[in-house]
Amino acid sequence: MSAPQTDPLAFDAAMVERLDRIYSSPPIVAQRARFRELLAARPGELGLEVGCGVGHLACELAREIAPSGRIVALDNSLDMVRGSQARVAKDGLTDLIDIRVGDATALDVPSNTVDFVAGVQTYSYVNDIERAIGEAARVLRMGGRLAILETDWDMCIYESNDRALTRRVIDARAAHCAHPYLPRQLPRLLRAAGLSLVRWGAYPIIEPRYEPDSFGVGFVGIARDAAIQHGVSVEVADTWAADIRSRTSEGEYFFCMNRLIFVGQK
Repeated sequence: MSAPQTDPLAFDAAMVERLDRIYSSPPIVAQRARFRELLAARPGELGLEVGCGVGHLACELAREIAPSGRIVALDNSLDMVRGSQARVAKDGLTDLIDIRVGDATALDVPSNTVDFVAGVQTYSYVNDIERAIGEAARVLRMGGRLAILETDWDMCIYESNDRALTRRVIDARAAHCAHPYLPRQLPRLLRAAGLSLVRWGAYPIIEPRYEPDSFGVGFVGIARDAAIQHGVSVEVADTWAADIRSRTSEGEYFFCMNRLIFVGQK
């Protein structure tokens, strides 16, 4: 198996398809439900999703703010925007969702107009995180909420034959984020943007057995490719991935990743 020729986390059409499968998995569906619970969108609200990906959350939020609300969904990847547009059209929600290419650090939205801003696995990729959260705070009405879900990559583990190599692989995946440990910084960043931390929670993805279509098993390929991009040889990365994928017997496989959610209010 040869090394990939492109960034394994480039948000192109191939990644859109890959993420669509992962984000349709039961634990990620449940994660979005937990996020929406803490965000608490209401009928008639105007919401903004920053980093809409392939549109799962935007469609779910649209149903919660229907019939008189509206969602504006932004992503800086044209392929992601197109993927979201296809999902929105398929779900019959085009009257409720406006999908655009956009920049988290320069939101094309008037100040004090939005009831909530949602960012799931988005802000950790933004270099100028202070400006991005400041932009979200700017567009919120008084009383509006900014809800952010992120991974702290120290809280991602696999059972494996080589703990040190597993940590190296996970750290390589984390290196693709501008802020791989963002959750521990968010209370300070929200406060600096003039927001009060009003709710918080966690969503652990725990897989105690091997399931071919699970999030953790699907994530192995992404982590393997990232490791190669960061200096792990193809042979070593493939050996690591084969070890994880071989753990199909009861009690041999274990994966856990913790996602943390924070809600700030203006």
